[in-house]
Order: sequence, then C-alpha cells, then structure tokens
Amino acid sequence: MQEQINSLAKIQEIDSGIYKLREQAQAKPAEKLVLEENFAQSKQGLKAKEETLKSLQLKRKEREIDLETKEKEIKKYQAQLMQVKTNKEYLSLQKEIEGLKADNAVLEDEILELMDKIDQVKAEIEQERDNLTSEEKRLKEDTAKIDQEVKAIQEQISGLENQRNQLSADIDKTLFTRYERVLKAKGGLAFVPIIGESCGGCHRVLPPQVISEAQMKDKIITCEFCACLLYWMG
Repeated sequence: MQEQINSLAKIQEIDSGIYKLREQAQAKPAEKLVLEENFAQSKQGLKAKEETLKSLQLKRKEREIDLETKEKEIKKYQAQLMQVKTNKEYLSLQKEIEGLKADNAVLEDEILELMDKIDQVKAEIEQERDNLTSEEKRLKEDTAKIDQEVKAIQEQISGLENQRNQLSADIDKTLFTRYERVLKAKGGLAFVPIIGESCGGCHRVLPPQVISEAQMKDKIITCEFCACLLYWMG
C-alpha cells in the first residue's frame, strides 16, 4: 500500500500541475479577445473621425452654396439699382444688398472656421491611420505570441500526462477510479497529506481515529469534511 500511496501522491502532484496549466491555457483566448476588442475600438474611433470629416465637408459645401446663392442675389439687386425710378426703391434695394453682404460675411467666417476644423480632423485621421497600422502589427505579434504560449503549455501538459500514465499503470484500478472521481469533483485536488492533525485539503482538524487509521497505511482514508483522500506522510 505504501508504494500505492507514494505513486498516487506523485500523480496528485502531476495533476495539480496539469490543472494549473489547463487554467492558463483556458485564459489565453480571453487575452486574445481583449487585444482584438481594443483594436476594434481603435478602428471604430478612426471611423468616427472619418464620419466627422464627411459631416464637416458637407457643411462647408452647404455654406459655400449659400454664399454663392447670396452673391448671385447681390448681383441681381445691384443690376436692379440701375433701373429704379424712385429713391424709396433705391434705398430698399440697398438695404437688401447690405443684409445679404452681412449674411455673406457670417458665411465666410463659418467657411473659414470649417476649413480649419477640416484640416485639423484630416491631420488627426492621418495620425490615427498610422497608429492603427502600428497597432495592427502589434496585434498580430501579440496573438502569435499567445498562440505559441498555448502550444508550449499543451506540450507541457502532454509531457505530464505521459508521466501520469506511467505511474497510474501500477496503481490499483479501483483506487485510481476513486481518486479520479474525487479529482474531478474537487477541481484538481483529491489526494492530500495529513498535516499535524488537519486535512491538507480543507485544513479542518481530523478526528483522532481517522489519523490513527491513516498512520497504519493499510488503506486510503477519506476526509469526512471535504471528501479528499488522505495519507500519512510519516
């Protein structure tokens, strides 16, 4: 039985390593997802700036059309000035022309302001595109690195599983089935030593009878608190 205990203790050590490595491997897709989501957000940010640019350019075009329309109206009224017959008509046309010129002054200021904003957004877009190119390169490098890490973890797991298979071949099948059932139920911890007077799994103080039975080393004892299999290290 002592040989069985020793082998099972080694297998538990191996299984603890396997479970830990599997957790690491399972976390890797989430790491890739975070990188991909960050890149997607950067792309969305660039798209938003491009939409802003289109909106500014459209607004500038609208203001330029308004300006052109009012310039035509000014020319039309100026032509009419040469044909009016009364002072009242002349003053009325002059007032219309002055109003249109005032409107145009406002439009010209708006157009200049829009041109400045357009230039600024264009520069920001150019910078964003450069940043996105660099970020995409980093994304490919980082995801490739994560893939390599997963591959390395899988290789470690395979190596440990080979060791496990060799050791398990000499263990009583009923005992090993019992161990594996607890291992699965407890998430990787099934065979633990008694430390002092406590279970090495749940750390609860064990009844003296349980400790005495474990010390005899003729059978595997179960912890009544956490269901782990117990062994005496002495």
